[in-house]
Amino acid sequence: MKLILDMGSGNSCQNERSIVRDMIDAVKEVDTGKHDIIFKWQLFIDEPPNLSLSRNVFDYAYDYAYGKYKTTASVFDKESLLFLRCYDTPFIKIACRPDLYHLAESKIDDEVYLSVSSEGGTMRDYITLLACVSKYPAKVAEYEKAFPRSMLQYAISDHTVGWDLYNKYQPEILEKHFVLKHDKKNPDAGAFAVTADELKEIM
Repeated sequence: MKLILDMGSGNSCQNERSIVRDMIDAVKEVDTGKHDIIFKWQLFIDEPPNLSLSRNVFDYAYDYAYGKYKTTASVFDKESLLFLRCYDTPFIKIACRPDLYHLAESKIDDEVYLSVSSEGGTMRDYITLLACVSKYPAKVAEYEKAFPRSMLQYAISDHTVGWDLYNKYQPEILEKHFVLKHDKKNPDAGAFAVTADELKEIM
């Protein structure tokens, strides 16, 4: 399985390189090689109340993981897309927000992963659709209501708590938020995110 770990924006790492290092190291410690793990950060100029990830910190995260893991990002604006395209990434991610979907059409030669909230949507050869329910947390039943089994068995952006959705459908591609610890003050670190100890369950 391709396991995409959403490492968040500046909310989780607080733009501290030491925290970035701790997050990546925590994954390394539990990684058994069973899954193809990809780190995905979030890049934007201004998305209040979220803290923007510093470009220098993203560069550090990319370099620190290099050689062991591939790194990419979700982009929320054209400036961030242009910045990310300077890196060798496995794909570029567009979040589950229709106002951002136009960014998927801005690509030239990059593969795009696009989270969608229903089965419909315009397909392009270079776009991979991920089933997504834009709630934090979401329920397994909400995914099953919105998407056919075939899509859930292929690619999911998982905002549910725990691994029930993953265990039931065993998708080829799974995106899940990752944090060092759960924190009510961090919008990226709710119960829908997983810690290293929780990640062990599927390793």
